[in-house]
Amino acid sequence: MLRLRYSEWEISSIEDSKPEEVMIEVTTLCNYSCIHCFRNNMFNESLGIMSEEVFNKVVNELGSIGVKKVVFSGWGEPLTHPEIINFLKKVKDLGIYVVLNTNGSLLSKYADDIYRLDVDEIVISIDSVETDVYESIRVGGMLSDVVKGLLRINDLRGYGIKPILTLWFTMNTINFNDIVRIPSYARNLGFSRVVLSHTIPLSREHEEAIAIYSNTDLTSKLTEVFDKLSKEVLAVGGHISVSRNKPVVERLCPFISNRALFIRWDGYVTPCIHYAHNWRYTFLGVDRYVYAVKFGDLRREKLIDIWRKFDYIHFRFRSTFFTQPSCLDCTLATYCTYTISNIHDCWGNSPTCAHCPYSHNITRCPI
Repeated sequence: MLRLRYSEWEISSIEDSKPEEVMIEVTTLCNYSCIHCFRNNMFNESLGIMSEEVFNKVVNELGSIGVKKVVFSGWGEPLTHPEIINFLKKVKDLGIYVVLNTNGSLLSKYADDIYRLDVDEIVISIDSVETDVYESIRVGGMLSDVVKGLLRINDLRGYGIKPILTLWFTMNTINFNDIVRIPSYARNLGFSRVVLSHTIPLSREHEEAIAIYSNTDLTSKLTEVFDKLSKEVLAVGGHISVSRNKPVVERLCPFISNRALFIRWDGYVTPCIHYAHNWRYTFLGVDRYVYAVKFGDLRREKLIDIWRKFDYIHFRFRSTFFTQPSCLDCTLATYCTYTISNIHDCWGNSPTCAHCPYSHNITRCPI
């Protein structure tokens, strides 16, 4: 049992603590080159695919721990992995709830296998209902390919429930006019859930050009749009999840609150998708560097031992109660040297989540 102190309080971690959800990144390769993709700004990193040896180790660990949910997602397109169907089957054979997060381009190729394996949920990123707009954002992709796969999935499931379909829409100034059309579009293609998220810009120029949250006129309109869409979706029994337009002090980490962790393609265990790799981005006019936060390596360690390491427990404690500053709404953010990376913050935390846009719910986390 590990005891942690904060001010006059002492809190103990439970002895049988274990992760309940795991996000597995089977590859960092992708057949798209989206304008907002984090991969465009990675540094000191190599791309690759998860080996069968590493994946088999992951599966053995999942089974021994009793993980309840696995999300196939990450910094690449899962369906490009040559062993993806085999990987999905191995996890489903454990009786685990499986979510596949995909751009949908290869869905028609694998639809029958995915249905046969009884995959529980598919999350598909569709950033426009217009072909030309979609292809200007998701470079290298074709909306017609995605729709073809969706139609096949709907044919297979008929009046069944699984797989549940979730439409993920990353909002920007290019597709702003499509937002109001998303509910009807989603309903026609069999989606029961819609998630609307702001983008994380890759540079200051990128933020000025495509970020909605930094555009006062658009955020005002977006508030009205969100209200309209929420009523429309709820009226037909659907589910819609929207992001905030500005930072708030009250924060929540989806990975921490779900007792989830992230496994990279190379076997390293990280706390979340945001801190899985080295990359840089811009948010609210501040350029920031993210350095990968690694708590262990599954090629050499057991997952449960990594989860129960002191440093990882301490990290989860600080992120659960957010005993960290809030950099995104701090008046000193544009001058502060602490906020330019996740290495440390002005409260002495290292690493820090003080400027994570996911915790402020401005961008939606895929866990």
